[in-house]
Amino acid sequence: MAIEFTRRSILAAGMAHAAFVSVTGTFVIARAAKAAEQIELVTWALPSIPDTLFIPHAWTTYTGAIMSLVQEGLLGFGEDLGLETALADRWEEVDPTTIKYHLRGGVKFGDGSPLAADDIVATFKYHMSPDSPSQLASFYNSVATVEATAPDEVTVKLKAPNVQFAFTPAHMAGFVFKKEQLADKNIGTPEALPLGTGAYKLVEFVPTDRVILEARDDYSGPKPAVKRITFKAIPDRPARLLAMQQGEIDGTFDLAISDIDQWKALGNVDVVAAPSLGVYLLTLDHSAPPFDDIHVRRAVAYSVDRNGLVQALLKGNGEAATALNPPEIWSGVLPPDEVRAFYATLLPNYAFDLNKAKAELAQSNHPDGFDVTIPASTADPYMVNILQSVTENLKQIGIRAHIQESDNNTWFTNYVTHDKLGMQIMAYYPDFADAANYPSLFFSSANAEKGGMNGSNFNNREVDAKLKIANENADPKARADALKKVFTIANEEVAVVPIFWPASAMAINNKYKLTGYNAFWYSIPWAMRGFGPK
Repeated sequence: MAIEFTRRSILAAGMAHAAFVSVTGTFVIARAAKAAEQIELVTWALPSIPDTLFIPHAWTTYTGAIMSLVQEGLLGFGEDLGLETALADRWEEVDPTTIKYHLRGGVKFGDGSPLAADDIVATFKYHMSPDSPSQLASFYNSVATVEATAPDEVTVKLKAPNVQFAFTPAHMAGFVFKKEQLADKNIGTPEALPLGTGAYKLVEFVPTDRVILEARDDYSGPKPAVKRITFKAIPDRPARLLAMQQGEIDGTFDLAISDIDQWKALGNVDVVAAPSLGVYLLTLDHSAPPFDDIHVRRAVAYSVDRNGLVQALLKGNGEAATALNPPEIWSGVLPPDEVRAFYATLLPNYAFDLNKAKAELAQSNHPDGFDVTIPASTADPYMVNILQSVTENLKQIGIRAHIQESDNNTWFTNYVTHDKLGMQIMAYYPDFADAANYPSLFFSSANAEKGGMNGSNFNNREVDAKLKIANENADPKARADALKKVFTIANEEVAVVPIFWPASAMAINNKYKLTGYNAFWYSIPWAMRGFGPK
């Protein structure tokens, strides 16, 4: 018997029980501005602008903040981050491994051409092709086939039941491309700007510098509140603050929490904070010396002053991470209080202790220490500062650690290509709220390949088997039991070194409003959902 899903029905349906229920609050959709109220221009700063606007080759939150206004997926995230219709006006689970999406009529790309089922199929197959290579390929690992089974229908068959796949059509991995463009090797460059079905179209792109969007007159949805949006790259945090003070920008995402008081002091700015569901962590390459040694990994884990970093960098607006998953992301699987109780049982807990760190290093194959270089993005608000603390602590136990600063694009490219992994710092924010998301990305051996997020090259058969259960079984108890075992093994083996779970913050000129900032600002068309004049 098929289970059919229409707008909002996913929250009540039993496909994956409560796993789809959002945990981060409400993104209030404001009424579309009338033509007379339309804002002519908004200038928005981002810490970095990508060097390509082709998301499969530039999968970052900043690319998403731009392209979520240009492209759409079959599904989207609603006010509470539950799934809702988008390019599909309904979808149905025919059986546990077959999903049909029925396309909305009248949808056009930015060049005026109609959306077709073949465009959906081509997008899916691009991510699935090993020749791409798409940085989002792992989201399609469970897909066996995708076909246009009617002019307005797409049928996806999975290799096995997969709870997480339901979210794929709603976030960046599901943004739909025009089929003909995917054959253009220059797609994403200024000469071949990606087309989308969203409310805006790209009109100018200067790689790493700026992007200009223009509202579409033929968009099938509500009229955009802003006619033109300019994104500017301002990597330097004080420079962004100054630009806001001088009226050169109207807002920015990804504020460093430690800078909030300075932004509030400007007087013409509203600062909005919310749980990010993100995590900062260190990855340690298990496949090569020195981090193939468990005692070295433990020494590093004991050398991270998580609580000190939360106070110094987040000013208390966040929490020391005792595991990879923030407790709230377990929604639908375990309540946060039960998650915290489980985390308290994980031993060792790797609380900051340089004496234990020294003792572990003394037991290792590298008792006299070693040299290590750790890459970090200068665009990230915390990476370099975190590593300044960590490297100082490591030097006290004999590990001579050095920070290699680089721009965001270079740092991320080097990470996903798995080029000389060694020790890395990673900041990751969820594409959707599900407890199996992070462990699947960072603990699964399948994601230790080039292009995957498993920068530790962590490989454990039992973990893989338990992740399979967590991804295929929709029953909350079965998923909880499997994931508890995953986190227990990952903790014992120091698969990663979690640092903290930060809050997220943005700033906006107080003549405007954005009603409902939340964790998924980079996957939701934010300028269409609550942006407008006060």
